[in-house]
Amino acid sequence: MKITFRQIDAFKTVVQTGTVTESARMLGISQPAVSRLISDLESEVGFQLFARSGRNLKATPEAMLLVEEVRRALSGLEQIKHTATAIKHFRHAQLRLISTPAFSTLIAPALIRKFAERQPEAMVSLEVQSTDVAVEWMVSQNIDFGIAPATLVNPTISSHPLTETHSRCVFPRGHRLEGKAMVTPQDLQDESFVSYLPDSQFRFEVDQIFKKAKIDRKMQYEARTTDAISRLVEQGLGVSIIVSIEGMPGEARDYSSAPFKPEIPFNGALIWSQQRTMSAVARDFLKMVETEFS
Repeated sequence: MKITFRQIDAFKTVVQTGTVTESARMLGISQPAVSRLISDLESEVGFQLFARSGRNLKATPEAMLLVEEVRRALSGLEQIKHTATAIKHFRHAQLRLISTPAFSTLIAPALIRKFAERQPEAMVSLEVQSTDVAVEWMVSQNIDFGIAPATLVNPTISSHPLTETHSRCVFPRGHRLEGKAMVTPQDLQDESFVSYLPDSQFRFEVDQIFKKAKIDRKMQYEARTTDAISRLVEQGLGVSIIVSIEGMPGEARDYSSAPFKPEIPFNGALIWSQQRTMSAVARDFLKMVETEFS
């Protein structure tokens, strides 16, 4: 089987755009050339990649399986290019961070900004994983630090507390809850609710509170990150309980909020593996964290 990079590039672009016309524009080649590349790739792999729906092309289930592998492979190539560029310009110091969704928009950006002031030439990558278990596993394998709930008990993982969080109820402007000093589960009876995804530890804690209080919500919408949930609330799709850090600066939000009681303990911690040797840049990052969050 002989598959070329041009075929893969055309395939990925057509999956993304759904049309040969737009794909040709993005790739800078003619429409017949795109069609020929897709046809050649189908001949190589031995199955149909697209089905025509009017003027659009719809990826087959087999194509969707293939494109996920393509994206992983291209991501690896991009990482090689970034590393080569960094070495060329003497910016080979790289810090690899991973965070659970709740902390990816609350804590991680602030840490990276502070570190950039110390190491302006260092490369920093941030990945987001769905659960603290996934974060812990990746820290044990090949990631310098993780940002996760401060509940880990793995003896091979060290941790340093970062900040205390608070639970807040967020709701659209003009909602009946606006003006309340505090929101309780009873206030959210039968409300349309925007949740973190089911694999979130914070989602589990929230659901347990409503289950114990025997309060029903309309579980209509879910999202991975706090930022995504906040934006759905801004659109008037429902209310939510989110992780919040008191005094944390951020862009103005077009929603209202109030403290939620009972409080949901969900503090963040920096974690790292005791079994991996730290690079110089990682040691400097840890020193910064220990100073800033003593």
